[in-house]
Amino acid sequence: MSDEQTIQPPGDDDAPEATPAAARERSIGPDADPRLRPPDPAGTQPKWDPDELLPHRAADERRPGGALWDPSATDAPSEDDRDVVGAGDESPIADEDREDAGVGVAAAVSTPRASRYSPRFQFALGALLAVGAAGIVLLVAVLVGNGDSSSSSLAHSGPSWSKWAPNPNGADGPTQIADHVGHEYRLPNGKQLVAVTGGPLQIDVGGVSLPVTVALRESAAQGGDIKLFNGNGVLFRMCGLGEKCAIAQGKASTSRHLLLRREALELALYSFRYLAVDEAVVFLPPRKGQDPTQALFFRREDSDLRNAVARPLDATLVRETPSVSGVTRSPDAQLVQTITTSKLFTFSFTQANQDARAFLVLDPLPN
Repeated sequence: MSDEQTIQPPGDDDAPEATPAAARERSIGPDADPRLRPPDPAGTQPKWDPDELLPHRAADERRPGGALWDPSATDAPSEDDRDVVGAGDESPIADEDREDAGVGVAAAVSTPRASRYSPRFQFALGALLAVGAAGIVLLVAVLVGNGDSSSSSLAHSGPSWSKWAPNPNGADGPTQIADHVGHEYRLPNGKQLVAVTGGPLQIDVGGVSLPVTVALRESAAQGGDIKLFNGNGVLFRMCGLGEKCAIAQGKASTSRHLLLRREALELALYSFRYLAVDEAVVFLPPRKGQDPTQALFFRREDSDLRNAVARPLDATLVRETPSVSGVTRSPDAQLVQTITTSKLFTFSFTQANQDARAFLVLDPLPN
């Protein structure tokens, strides 16, 4: 027997059990056993599961809408419904129905349908266009009429402003207005108050018609200036058919004079509404035995007349014409007094020196 013994290297099974400290020493360093290295030598992998770090939520919070979701509003199918749906999903007939339904919905969305209200809308649109075209034609007609130099041309038509309106196809405008207004005013005995004639603002001198320029002489308190007005105008004459056109019947009075001024104002309002004129002159009848000396001069641009023409006639003058005895109690008496007092003058005529023209000279009434 040999004294020399063969020593075999210990195997894995014969290796003594390593302590934790020894295992750490063998797993660290360049000579560490690769089999003992940790799975993540760099320490980049988390030691905990990220899902485990999240807070636990209730089942309601995981539904759409969170805790505010109304369970009664969720169309969750019951067990029976799920069985039916599952069976239907596997049925080829259900698949065909869904495909047909999809085609029908697509066709309904892509194919526009005409509304049953389309004809009504088209009719209303056509009517509006027609009304607009008619309004444009009427506006053009009014503008053209305003540019006409003839005092007899009608600037407006229609009964919307007053119950009566001059006829564009009848006699000239001033004559129609004079006839209509003159018939409305009566004496206490029922006869017409005065005869009224109307025409362009001109006078006849030796058989020649001369255009008239209004020359307004202010009083010294007003500045004493002379203002000339050469606008297109109309002239009305009131004649009582007495001597020098005085009213043959009855006595002159303040009430009768106010009624004559009301008649003159109505003549002017009709003229400014329906005639293409800027001025209106009205000669009043004189007292018995006197010459005609008083006239009323109205201008369209005066604010009181402009406002009166803008509203209906019966908003300025009551529809029922008052009598001589009742004119002062008429609802419009104060307005008539206010408008006409500042427009009442004494008048005279003079002929221009060099041209064929006459001046209608207007002076304030003496105090």
